[in-house]
Amino acid sequence: MQRAAGSLGRIGPNAIIQLAAVLGDRAGAAPVRRLFEAAGLPHYLDTMPQEMVDEQEVRALHATLRAQFGVACAQALARAAGRRTAGYLLEHRIPRPLQWLLPRLPKPLAVRLLLRIIERHAWTFAGSGAFCAVYGRPARLGIAHNPLCRGLQSELPSCDFYAGTFEALFRALIDPAAKVREVTCEALGDRACVFEVDW
Repeated sequence: MQRAAGSLGRIGPNAIIQLAAVLGDRAGAAPVRRLFEAAGLPHYLDTMPQEMVDEQEVRALHATLRAQFGVACAQALARAAGRRTAGYLLEHRIPRPLQWLLPRLPKPLAVRLLLRIIERHAWTFAGSGAFCAVYGRPARLGIAHNPLCRGLQSELPSCDFYAGTFEALFRALIDPAAKVREVTCEALGDRACVFEVDW
């Protein structure tokens, strides 16, 4: 695995913005306020971040989410936030010609191209972690030294934000039936967080 190029332990703001949006839509403003205050991030309640944020802020927010809402609820909220992040990327970051092209290519070629694109932009989501992508069926995406798992112990895989993002991108660009599941997780004591993608 290669450490994300140019990473200084920062992650794109959607890891914060979209989690607030999902929770606000489902539960209202009060739980969002409690979550951000407990995570030590009340300054984002007035103005959400517009640039890369310290990965420690993202880790604190997602850890506090699990503590306040329980693992199952936190997983659902984080996965939904991941899907919204993918929606943002499709709307603002992934060129329209590429979005038109990928679904029309033979799937093996399209998957290889999408994996390379994700790998090239890993610095925006892996923080100080090391990311790699390996083609196959299933394809595998991995993050070692995952900043969202640092110091976390869990009985279940805990990277639903990433899984939701990857799955939504593959469904939009490769196959509407694509599925992503996390097969190993550092929060379980594994050496890396690994996601399998099938379609």
